[in-house]
Amino acid sequence: MPLDAANYRAGLIETGILLLLLLLAFGAITIMARQRWLALGVTESLLARLAAATLVASAAVGGLSGIVLSLVQGSAFADTTLSPTASRNQAVLGIGLGLAITIVGIIRIEQYHRRFVNPPAPEEDADWKVEPPEIAGRR
Repeated sequence: MPLDAANYRAGLIETGILLLLLLLAFGAITIMARQRWLALGVTESLLARLAAATLVASAAVGGLSGIVLSLVQGSAFADTTLSPTASRNQAVLGIGLGLAITIVGIIRIEQYHRRFVNPPAPEEDADWKVEPPEIAGRR
């Protein structure tokens, strides 16, 4: 395998590990320090949790990527016919897909966190809501 193709493949693996660790760290920080985030505003809380998760994931990916790369050495780098262009395209596609999944995961965690922080009022989720007579008469 050409050196460029191997570097693209290693970058794809390391980025996938980083995005997975980012999602896990964001969820863990959100759950563990839930009461502390209530003191901050919504935007400040989200930015602080994202910054902390990025810091934790960046520190953890350094050690973990070496282990994973040595474990998948045979299967990930065995294809000798892979061109650097094809390898780059695979890496870009894989990183884009991983980034999209990570963003969706962070949005879902944030939605659950906000639902926990601000539970709906009892009358908002009632099934028996009655429309005012002036609205009901127009139908």
